[in-house]
Amino acid sequence: MNINVYAHKSGPLSKAFLQVVGLTDAKLVEVADQKSADIVLLTGTDDLRALYNEKQIFCVLQTPGQRMASNQPENVCLVDSLKRFEGNSGIPHLLELIEKRRAVKTESATPKVELPKFSDVATFRKSYSVLIVDDSEANLSLAMRVLVGQQILPVTSVEDAVRYLRMKGKTFDAVLTDMHMRPDKTYGSLNLDAYGVKETIPYGFAMMLEATTRGIPVAVVTDGNHHQDWVSAMFDDIKDATVNGQKVLFFNNIGKRWDKALKCLMEE
Repeated sequence: MNINVYAHKSGPLSKAFLQVVGLTDAKLVEVADQKSADIVLLTGTDDLRALYNEKQIFCVLQTPGQRMASNQPENVCLVDSLKRFEGNSGIPHLLELIEKRRAVKTESATPKVELPKFSDVATFRKSYSVLIVDDSEANLSLAMRVLVGQQILPVTSVEDAVRYLRMKGKTFDAVLTDMHMRPDKTYGSLNLDAYGVKETIPYGFAMMLEATTRGIPVAVVTDGNHHQDWVSAMFDDIKDATVNGQKVLFFNNIGKRWDKALKCLMEE
């Protein structure tokens, strides 16, 4: 069975690594399209974050001096480029992932996620301009369903949200935000190499500060388990606050009911 490999930004480093792996019994075939690959070979955190999915194997070649978080998903293999020839460092793990790939005969198609339907969707006295921030496309789709008639701008990253908030002439009546989201380049001093590709951080606090300093009230909505997540547990005791003179509400027991959050924030 051939293993298709897509080398993103192929260079001397990736070619040398492929030659080493090719000395094993793994039959590697380079392909030009990531979609047709079993393994994606790349360097750097930015590329990993941009290309990552749960179906393919990702082999990340770390350049000299580069340090990446070790708490990566199971399908991410980190290889130190200086040690790749020393005792096959990193290659045994990659080959193990390849064998798991071979063992999978046919993967069933990913079932379509059905959005829930509600009979108690909130109604509003007026239409509001609302920035909604959540790194889940499904959660944003749900917002579109329950906030019909509102002027909604959905974004999947804090980086995009902050860009809109700082945009001259752009105003919002409210900001609704998730709490835990994937780190990005919003704040330049943050080293993204310190975080696993699926790891999240409590960016909701950043959104709260970014919005309230601009005179915008905020509702932070998390579906985190308050028995396992300290932020959600904190929400049990802190339901509302005033930050920079603006109303801030915290929700942890309503699911992603953006309509209820907006109703409480603006009309109750």
